[in-house]
Amino acid sequence: MICTCCGFEIQGQTHQIENGEKQVCDKCWNNPSFFFSEKAKTDTRFKLLSEIAVQNQNSPKTIEISVLKLSQKNIDLYIGKMKSKDILQLYEVDKFKDEELEGYQREQYEERTSELIEYLTECPIAVMPSLFVSLRNAKFVASKDDFGILRIPKVRGAIWIIDGQHRVGGFEKLYQKFTYQRKPNEISTETFATLMDYELPIVFIDTQKAAVKTNTLKMGKSEIMPEDLERAIFFVVNKTQKGISSSLKDALLYRLNVSGIDGIPALRKEKWRIQAAHVGISLNRELDSPLKGLINIGGKAGTRKPIQLNSFVSSLELLFNDKNFAKLEYNKQVQFLKFYWESLRKNVPQAFDLASWRDYMLLKAIGVYCVHWLALDVFNICLTNEQRFDEQETLDKIVSKMSDFDWKTQTSLLSTLGGLKGAKRGYEKIKLCLTT
Repeated sequence: MICTCCGFEIQGQTHQIENGEKQVCDKCWNNPSFFFSEKAKTDTRFKLLSEIAVQNQNSPKTIEISVLKLSQKNIDLYIGKMKSKDILQLYEVDKFKDEELEGYQREQYEERTSELIEYLTECPIAVMPSLFVSLRNAKFVASKDDFGILRIPKVRGAIWIIDGQHRVGGFEKLYQKFTYQRKPNEISTETFATLMDYELPIVFIDTQKAAVKTNTLKMGKSEIMPEDLERAIFFVVNKTQKGISSSLKDALLYRLNVSGIDGIPALRKEKWRIQAAHVGISLNRELDSPLKGLINIGGKAGTRKPIQLNSFVSSLELLFNDKNFAKLEYNKQVQFLKFYWESLRKNVPQAFDLASWRDYMLLKAIGVYCVHWLALDVFNICLTNEQRFDEQETLDKIVSKMSDFDWKTQTSLLSTLGGLKGAKRGYEKIKLCLTT
């Protein structure tokens, strides 16, 4: 018997279609790319997916959620619950983009979402904490006291996940796995139906209204947008979490400072980090910069960019806390570091080539620490000798004294060292080149 769909001889189970006039093999029958109306009658998985699709098509254009309203420093929040299948229709994640410095969410890790699926499907007490989401276009209708109805448009992007993207990602992957499963009964229909009705507690914040209120308190600063508030909340909630990279924290700290949001302790305590991050971001962007495209701003894996923003920033602490350098205008700070790195590139050009940088220690973390600590020495040499620190020729002459230092990964002293103690030893070794 030949399969009407694929044309091969049917081995094993046969499925009747078109009132029994045609037959298809089990492989084609279970292929989600092929539609057979008979599935709705015999295949419980297909029947459930069809019912969900029909419900979505016929449902109202808004979702109404019973919530409790509360206020924190004049900002309204709402506590309620939503079924996972409704969240999957509405949610979006504002992912961080290196070049534009937009968004705030880190990359999603496959391992974490896979673990969540296993937890949800196999654990009998699979409970989850609440999500924290942003509403950019919703309406609260009060009923009694602080209770009421939250009306959310039924469109993609009606809610933005601030905290809980991996939890939602677990349900998203579960949905995709059930819809396009390759193995029959990989996820049972009963389990899927139960998990699509899984109720998640949610804390909602109307960032559109919150932004309006926040802007009324600002004097002479740029307008705060809902995305700025989401970024601020995300930063505060995740600052101490291991799941967010150190480089992304620095990038978000800089972005928050630009937005003009006040009151976040890190903005006051680590002003030098913000300034250093600004310099790193600028040098990564500028077309004539020796570090153009070499700094991994968000800390995302697989970018093939050698310098992590966090290493770039942390290694500049001595320079940016130096009283003479700190009082310089931002443009002067950038110019000095740009010319300084250009001098380094002239000395070891192969270390800046994406095809060969791994063969040199200069752009690796220990190398970046060494040369940034040396930058303060170079800056002070210019001041002591009354030389222009913002002239390429001056820096070229000073940095050229380091030309004898071995940066090659195979033979360099730095390749045998590690940690801050190792970086200090390497720095002291290279510094001897400057003073001899």
